[in-house]
Amino acid sequence: MKIKILSFILLGCSLNMAAQEQEFMSIETYRERVEAYSQVLKQQKLQAMGSTEARKAAHTGFLPAVDVVADGTLNLRDLSAWKPPVGEYRNHTYKAQVMVSQPLYTGGSLNAQYKIAQHTEELDQLSVEMTMDKIIYQSDSYYWSASAAYATMQSAIMYNEIVKKQYDIINERFTLGAISRTDLLMISTRMKEAELQLIQARQSYTLALQKLNILMGLDPNSPVGQLTSIESTCEQQQILNLEEVLQRRPEYASTIIDINKSEVQRKAALSQYNPQVSMYVAGGWATLTPNMGYDVQFTPVVGLNVSIPIFRWGARFKTSREQKAYIGIQKLQQSYVVDNINQELSSAITNMTETGKQVDTAEETITVAEENLDLVTYSYNEGNASMVDVLSAQLSWIQAQNNLINAQLSEKMAIAEYRKAISE
Repeated sequence: MKIKILSFILLGCSLNMAAQEQEFMSIETYRERVEAYSQVLKQQKLQAMGSTEARKAAHTGFLPAVDVVADGTLNLRDLSAWKPPVGEYRNHTYKAQVMVSQPLYTGGSLNAQYKIAQHTEELDQLSVEMTMDKIIYQSDSYYWSASAAYATMQSAIMYNEIVKKQYDIINERFTLGAISRTDLLMISTRMKEAELQLIQARQSYTLALQKLNILMGLDPNSPVGQLTSIESTCEQQQILNLEEVLQRRPEYASTIIDINKSEVQRKAALSQYNPQVSMYVAGGWATLTPNMGYDVQFTPVVGLNVSIPIFRWGARFKTSREQKAYIGIQKLQQSYVVDNINQELSSAITNMTETGKQVDTAEETITVAEENLDLVTYSYNEGNASMVDVLSAQLSWIQAQNNLINAQLSEKMAIAEYRKAISE
């Protein structure tokens, strides 16, 4: 059929020109470039790095601490009493001491703080995974939108050629006086509409490429490699059930860690009401107070600190109930997250199924629209159809083309939504 042949020729020429000018950029390549540039992802990775160092810092609380303490005083009212005979008052004192301290039992505070730091690190690492899922989905959205915009522009080009060819035939017949001016005006109007549609399609394609570049961190008007056609066949997706998806979703894993973290925070809050035991070894030099000028000698000291809370007006039980309330909130949040994931998964599966059917129907429609346009155009040229029939067939053809592209885009986005829902 003439229209099909012309369409394939125009599309083939466009693709060949694009291939010669730029290299092919697959969707996987685009995802990698977006991931490499993403400022949000870099922030999340730095946050995770910081929480890792915080966890290491929390571990040092179990280790002995070494401190050097030095202190000196000078009584400015007795400046003359700097060095009197031994046994008389001197206006200055000083001390220097090295202390090694070791906590023996802190009521569970150190263990709790370390576990809190561990859970915070795990949560930040899961945040990186969640950010990755969002970046992949956004990349797919921009990529397929640009591919669909390119296909729409190609359809607009073919539509212009179809209308222009019919215009040339009608204009020639009008010049020969074979038809009325009405038909010429009708096809002229349709040709201007086709030109306007092409301008709009070209604008949409340019804007889509700019968004594509910006997401990669490039100049908006940088050349973009040839994209995968929106008509490409979609890979068959394995359907997972809710339990399988929950084990893959970082949001659900985060709720489990949040609950565990709240449990540990409860223990940390209650640790202040438990006995505290620590010991230290110190040694140094210090004058007496007041300083009477006697010789200063090295003095070693061993100490043991014990603190046992006795009565706090029920603060321990009130704190425990407060922390249990926070744990209850986290458990309810987990249920809320499960419901959201279930809804997202169900919607994604339904969309995949229905958009696949839409593509099949749209492909059948475009076949009928092409055949109808060929027959009506031929009948008009033979004098057996009206100009209205031609215009209607042309409109049906471009609508069928756009419907097919929209259905193919919806199918690609439905798969992207499903991949995001299962955290793939």
